[in-house]
Amino acid sequence: MLANLMARGSKSKSRPRPAVNKPGLPVARTLQEPTVRRVIDRTTRRQAVVEIVGGSVLLVGAVMYGALAVDQLTMNTGALAFGTTLLGLLGIAIGAWRLGPRSEPAARSDPRRWIYGVLGLAFALVYVLCLVYVMPNRLPGAALHLWCIPVFTFVMALGTLAGGRLGWWFGVLGGSGVLLATTFAIVRILASAAFLAGVYGAFGKAASTFAVVAVALMVEAVALVPICLIKWLMSRTGRRTYGVAR
Repeated sequence: MLANLMARGSKSKSRPRPAVNKPGLPVARTLQEPTVRRVIDRTTRRQAVVEIVGGSVLLVGAVMYGALAVDQLTMNTGALAFGTTLLGLLGIAIGAWRLGPRSEPAARSDPRRWIYGVLGLAFALVYVLCLVYVMPNRLPGAALHLWCIPVFTFVMALGTLAGGRLGWWFGVLGGSGVLLATTFAIVRILASAAFLAGVYGAFGKAASTFAVVAVALMVEAVALVPICLIKWLMSRTGRRTYGVAR
């Protein structure tokens, strides 16, 4: 008798309790919603791989050409390097767009998309005005390096405002290009400051101090917006806004 009662008690404890909906609370879900995976055919996958690899080759080739031929760059070769860089970014973005996941629910509207896009356009315009009227540079290599910042910022802003999965990739790649160009500029400024401080004595140390101040201003005025934008784009909210999340 005692054994039967204990067996009934263990069975009653092991039984799952039905979901009871309390007033004011959402309906409890016992089953998970099925996830739909996107099936990519071989032709699309092969085309996307070719676009990504080709875009990467063009991008790396343009960067290496600009780094090795600093003293031999002209306006025509600089424009060719810029066009090759943008073509490489376009190939990588389109290939990633073909392979990327698609969100089943409708993309949500987020005001941060318009805030970051307008800020990117405003900063790109300010950079162009500064490079043309405030600090023009006659060295082709340095001018090419500095013009990378407004060009990549403009690409980042256009991708952010365009929306969609392709716009998401352009925003991420453009922001990454801005951060890469800014990092190289900071390295060059610090190397120049170290050279001035070691060769020209007190005058060089004073110039290196101003160089460090310029690096701090560059981090705040150039790198801050791309960092915040990429952080938001890579989050789940940002990916769902552009229809990239599963």
